[in-house]
Amino acid sequence: MPSVTLQISLAPTDFRHAQYLLEHQTRIFEGQVDEILLTYDTHKSKGRFAINWDENNEKMWAFLQNFALSNPKIKLIKIDYSKEKNKEIALKYFGLNFIPAKDWRGGPFYTYFFGLNEAKYDYVFHIDSDMFFGGKSQTWMQEAIDIFESQKNVFIINPLPGPPREDQTLIGQTGFKKINNKPYHFEFEGMSTRLFLTNRKLLLEKKISNIFTLKWKEFAKAIFRKNPPYRLPEEILSDYMVKNNYKRIDFLGNNEGLWSLHPPYRTQMFYEDLLNIISRIEKGDVPESQKGFYDIVDDLVDWTEARNKLLK
Repeated sequence: MPSVTLQISLAPTDFRHAQYLLEHQTRIFEGQVDEILLTYDTHKSKGRFAINWDENNEKMWAFLQNFALSNPKIKLIKIDYSKEKNKEIALKYFGLNFIPAKDWRGGPFYTYFFGLNEAKYDYVFHIDSDMFFGGKSQTWMQEAIDIFESQKNVFIINPLPGPPREDQTLIGQTGFKKINNKPYHFEFEGMSTRLFLTNRKLLLEKKISNIFTLKWKEFAKAIFRKNPPYRLPEEILSDYMVKNNYKRIDFLGNNEGLWSLHPPYRTQMFYEDLLNIISRIEKGDVPESQKGFYDIVDDLVDWTEARNKLLK
């Protein structure tokens, strides 16, 4: 099997969950990848993307340095925002001399392409630091690479979004179709930057374009908040897929397979119960309402605190 880099993006705001989820993520994938690249963001965002940034910065870096010693596959680097590195990445993937640090919301932009660029191997599996994984398949990566090498128009491959339902359906998703002759295989039109396995060579074949937002509300908000008026990377890459007739495949895989979950909120109860949540997901101990859905549901984690804040 070709070598694979697992690339995990981290920032000071991730400190409370990364203390536990990094170990979980490493445990799931260390036997299937050849490099675990941890990229640490040093460019402070604004608004919700900067919550507890200053408070956690030193603690998070100290934790990551210590964690990196636990596995010889781990490489820990701070994201390089120098003009030279920015130009290198901008030219390579966009044909430009510069790309922004953030998108129009103030969310990460540069970090995704820096992670792809700095990976040692062309097959790169990016995951955000808050992703959970169940099924624990140790053959999923090999199965995914086999799909890449047999289907030339595949751009992204992901684990199944949510634990499998008996009727092999997905909940709350659009823009996909089921591949009928293969169990738990789905074809999507777009992608999410939460997680994606890709072959970097595909991005080097054709430059990425249309990265400025043309929506006047987004542009106005960007200017008001003093953020760069650039689209979200997942929107840009989804358009790239359509333009180049690429597709994304999400699949479970053999035996128990591999599936992902994402927490839609952060609450005190979530942090306090994090070890138990990880244990339940790894064991597949999830409520029926969770099956087929990609975000952690209320029956698995009580999100009342977060929902009440939204109502206010």
